[in-house]
Amino acid sequence: MKINFTKLHGAGNDFILIDYKSFDNSLSSELITETCSRNRGVGANGILHIFNSTEPLIYDVRMIYYNSDGSRGEMCGNGLRCASYYAYKYMGFNKKIRIKTDVGILDTKNLDDNMVKIQIPVIEEFNELKINNNNVYYGNTGVPHAIIFMQDIQDIDINKTGKFYRNHKEFMPNGTNVNFIKIGKNNSAAETFDIRTYERGVEEETSACGTGISAAALCLNKFKNIPPPIKLKTVEGDILKVDFSADDSKNVHLIGPVEEICIGTYLKR
Repeated sequence: MKINFTKLHGAGNDFILIDYKSFDNSLSSELITETCSRNRGVGANGILHIFNSTEPLIYDVRMIYYNSDGSRGEMCGNGLRCASYYAYKYMGFNKKIRIKTDVGILDTKNLDDNMVKIQIPVIEEFNELKINNNNVYYGNTGVPHAIIFMQDIQDIDINKTGKFYRNHKEFMPNGTNVNFIKIGKNNSAAETFDIRTYERGVEEETSACGTGISAAALCLNKFKNIPPPIKLKTVEGDILKVDFSADDSKNVHLIGPVEEICIGTYLKR
C-alpha cells in the first residue's frame, strides 16, 4: 500500500494530510497509529483526511481528523488551519473556504504570510469547577477543554499533571484536554499569555493546540476580564490570536501560522 501525503504544522502542532486522490478508503486505527509513530512511521500528532465536497453549495471541503492514538477527533483547530492552507494551495479554492467537520461547517480564510484564520465553535460555555481545591474551567470549543490558571507553568510536569485532570472523574467518560495558562495578579489587555497543553488522543504535551488556545482566550475574558483580541504564546514561542465580540463569544476566530514540512509517500507493507 502506498499513500501520498503532505506533512504540515500549525505552530508546531504537526499533521499528516492525506487527500482523497491518494486514499479514499477509511483509515484503520492500526494504520493511523503506525503512520503517526515517530519511530516507525512518518511521525505526527494526528492525521487530516480531506475530501472534495458532495454538496458544493453548502461547503467546499470535508475534513476528518484522527488523533495519533488512532481515535477520531471531533475537531482540531490547528488541523483545520492546515487543511484550509492545503485546500487553497493545492485544490484550487479561493482564500475563503468552508470546511465540514464533525462539529459542523466552519469558515476559514487564508491571509498573508501563511497565516490562516478559522472559525472556532463553542459547543459548551465555560463554567468553573473545584478539583482538589483548584479552580478549573471547563467547556467545549469543538473538543472538551479544561483551563487552569497558574503563576508559573515552566516547572510543572505537564504530562503527569495533565494526565491527572484528563482522566478525572468530573470529565468522564470521554476525558478532556488540559491547558495551563500563566497569569499574574495584574494583567493587561496588551499582554501575551503563555500556554501549555496536554492533549487527549495524543496523551502527552503538544507544541500547540488551537481549540485549547481558543478555550483559554474565552476563559481569560470571562473569568479574568481580559478583552479580545487575546494573544497566547505556545511552548515553542509561536503567538496565536483569538478574536471575538465580548457580547458574542460564540463568534470566535483563531489566527495563526501554517507551514509545510515535506511531501512524501508512506509505504505500508
